[in-house]
Amino acid sequence: MQTIFQNCRVIDGVSDAARDQLDIVVEGRAIVAVEMARPREAGSATVIDGAGLTLLPGLIDCHAHYTLDPWSADPFEKVWRESDAVAITYAARAARVALHAGITTTRDAGAPRQLNFALRDAIAKGFVPGPRLLAPGCAITITGGHGRLFGIEADGMDALQQAVRAQMRDGADVIKIVASEAAMLTGPEAAVEELSQAEIDMLVGEARRRGLRIFSHAQNSVSVIRSAQAKVDSVEHAFLASKEAISALRDNAVTLVPTLAVTEVTLERDDLTPAFRERMLRIRDKHWWSCEEAIRQGVNVVASTDCGEPQIFPNLLWRDIRVLHDRGLTKMGAIQAATSKAAALLGIGATVGSIAAGMQADLILVQGNPLDDLAALSQVALVMQAGKTVVQA
Repeated sequence: MQTIFQNCRVIDGVSDAARDQLDIVVEGRAIVAVEMARPREAGSATVIDGAGLTLLPGLIDCHAHYTLDPWSADPFEKVWRESDAVAITYAARAARVALHAGITTTRDAGAPRQLNFALRDAIAKGFVPGPRLLAPGCAITITGGHGRLFGIEADGMDALQQAVRAQMRDGADVIKIVASEAAMLTGPEAAVEELSQAEIDMLVGEARRRGLRIFSHAQNSVSVIRSAQAKVDSVEHAFLASKEAISALRDNAVTLVPTLAVTEVTLERDDLTPAFRERMLRIRDKHWWSCEEAIRQGVNVVASTDCGEPQIFPNLLWRDIRVLHDRGLTKMGAIQAATSKAAALLGIGATVGSIAAGMQADLILVQGNPLDDLAALSQVALVMQAGKTVVQA
């Protein structure tokens, strides 16, 4: 059975410009042809008229916490109070919301009690709808460190080694480590480092031994530099990173996942105290600067939501894409940060993240043209995942 997206404007995730009047032919799970639009005889194929719409690869969120409930006032405490069964229902809701927003693949950034493994497997088996999930199990942090509410605490080389090996034993697709505090909790002058260079080097070595990718929550300059020098695959946030720290990312070919939408959307909340709002404004300014500097220096930058924070919802990837453009990427570059470049970071670029014959049919149709207004990415008319239409407005 074929599905034909007919007469589409196509943003393929790789090219520098959109292409108009194309037909995309899908058979089974894969794209089998990208052709100039032409009249077709009636047959058994399902034909979807793409006139006035834009077809893109399914979006990829490189940093999300579906097991944290952003609809609650305190997602971190809530997930500790609830049973695993209840927490998974919240996670399933988040995954469904993300899928309906056109996100077909997500890298989870850590969950308490390895709940992301259960969610990943339920999605893969078709029990619940959601993006294809790459799960690390628990984030690895020090005792009392940032991430302890969605991680595993360990101190010293031996305990950290045991912690990372436990995540791999239990089925981790990727490894998440926490190398610093979080500025949103401690303030823009804090967010000090929590793992030594030797510890990060060892954790990276353990991941590589099993052929896994590894990413590091690192916000201050020392933790960013240490993570870069250890050659993690990506550094998350880098809110407070200096020019030297950004250069370390560039020199070691480490991707930045800045989670830009977090500071912007948090400042839109109406329940912030004056002191916390002032803190967030100072963090946002530093956050913007570090991302702009990364773009200036040619660091690879990709998109994410960091959903799970209060009111940071799983359908806000389009906001992050737009802020990436505001900070210096072209509109096409910002889209690629959520498609082909994101797929390359996750090691799945040979199958998803772009539109070409032979690629898996993860596709979305949106109203209008995102190259005119990136907000068009929030107007999702259809989502196809592995050749199956899972959302159709």
